[in-house]
Amino acid sequence: MFNYLEKNAKYWAGTYAAANVESFIFRFYGRILKFDYGIDGSQHERVLDFGCGQGGALQFFDSLGFNCYGVDIASTDIAEAQTSMPHYANQFKVIDLIPDEKNIFFGGEFDIVISIQTLDFLSNTDFNKAIRCLYNNMKPGAKLYASMNGYTHYYRQGATDIGDGLWNVKFKTDRLDYDLCVNFVKDKEDMKQRFSLFKPVYLDYYDASFREEGSEFRYTFFGIKE
Repeated sequence: MFNYLEKNAKYWAGTYAAANVESFIFRFYGRILKFDYGIDGSQHERVLDFGCGQGGALQFFDSLGFNCYGVDIASTDIAEAQTSMPHYANQFKVIDLIPDEKNIFFGGEFDIVISIQTLDFLSNTDFNKAIRCLYNNMKPGAKLYASMNGYTHYYRQGATDIGDGLWNVKFKTDRLDYDLCVNFVKDKEDMKQRFSLFKPVYLDYYDASFREEGSEFRYTFFGIKE
């Protein structure tokens, strides 16, 4: 297989402005972390965002008192996160394209790990390395919340299956110019199997459609490291 990681990295090298927290993040906080587990940030729990981008989600957790850390492959986005959250400048890091389960970020021992719309840019082989990496960075009892593209996501329409779970999504519109390699999840059982290192608690989804471009359906997984 051609070097899909370099293809994806080339796309993400351009900045992606996303300064605000997404709705499914603050609902995850309010409906799960706080309501189910009483985790509200008052104990300064350590949160890692794997694929943090410019740190929009972490700004939200920071406002609640959490101790925030972020990693991403995009140096431009990490630089922006460090600028917008200067008090956490040393808690953002550019990581290598290739996942390594032995990587420990900032000493590990995280209470919460989130990874939103990030893991689906990895092949099945590299996903397994990344998920073991996240597992190894978490305390026993730590919480994981992640999302991945579902099979009905409009990106998959016309995409080419290139193996190891990846599809080459290549199209151009008046708004987008995509040439990416993306992984798609078939159903909730598939999502559960991918995160089998963790005790599953909630398998859910979110969806949106704008300008009639199509469904942006994504599955979510919330689980616990036992």
